[in-house]
Amino acid sequence: MAGPKVPRGRWDLRHYMPVRAARTMAAAIDKEDTMVERVTVAVDGGPASRAALAWAIHRARTVKLYLEITAVVGLDADLPGGDESAYRTPLEDALEEARAAVRAEAPHVAVTTKLRHGVPHEALIRASLHCDLLVIGTNKTSPVAGIVHGTLPLKVAGRSECITVVVPFDWEPSEGAVVAGWVDDPTAEDALDFAADEAARRDATLCVVSTWTVPPLSPMDSAGSALLVEQIIAASTQLLSGATQRVRLAHPSLTIAQRTQAGPAAVAIVQAAAGAALVVVGSRGRGAIAGLLLGSVSHDLLLNMPAPVAVVPRKEEPVDVYPDLVDDDV
Repeated sequence: MAGPKVPRGRWDLRHYMPVRAARTMAAAIDKEDTMVERVTVAVDGGPASRAALAWAIHRARTVKLYLEITAVVGLDADLPGGDESAYRTPLEDALEEARAAVRAEAPHVAVTTKLRHGVPHEALIRASLHCDLLVIGTNKTSPVAGIVHGTLPLKVAGRSECITVVVPFDWEPSEGAVVAGWVDDPTAEDALDFAADEAARRDATLCVVSTWTVPPLSPMDSAGSALLVEQIIAASTQLLSGATQRVRLAHPSLTIAQRTQAGPAAVAIVQAAAGAALVVVGSRGRGAIAGLLLGSVSHDLLLNMPAPVAVVPRKEEPVDVYPDLVDDDV
């Protein structure tokens, strides 16, 4: 007998999980007839992955979601020997521990686990094809190299097909603002829309941050330099106001704060994000990701994360990264 139909337009869950679990989830979706957010959390049993899972569980309090917990067995992993049925790998234990945590803290959430094999960042990029949010923890200080340590969040966020949320290992829930980095580019609209939706859902302030730079000027023409700076500030403020006006129309009751300043985008975002609940940045290609996440200044954003960072990719194509910036541990 055929299983329940998955609502049109959604990912066909039955292709990517055990049949019984898929049918159960599909039936739940049909019964509720509402949109369900598909969230995949990467775990390895360490503190960073536990923080990522805690973030997803906390999200489940206000968002109806289906949760997949995944772990990746690397190609160079040392697995126990003997009869396969007689042992469990540490990652399988991590998956079971995570599933038990979800059942204890969020019993209403439909959850499955999946053990993947391959190069960790490549396996997670493939996983991003089938979810709305990919959640990864980051451990900035641990000397133990695990699935969520070092450069993995950079590599995944740079090429993920869905929104990637990178959660610091010491994350705790916050009622602070949602901070969005904004640039004058059409591809920034998706990130701003996501940030606005998040702020509205949390009943939080949306703080939109934009930066500007001044071209090299002659020190002899101080009056002309001052006038140019004033014009740049006025133009940047006007552009940012236009972007936030579009958001105000979609969210009339949302409190929006604008912040325009000179300097690198990552520095401005870190300054604005003190106490924030979430930071949102868009990606519009190598330049944008390099500037906001992988650049020399922006490494500080992930190494000294003031809050979870959501990277919203452009819809047209995946974002590439600079290999020389991500091959060495940060």
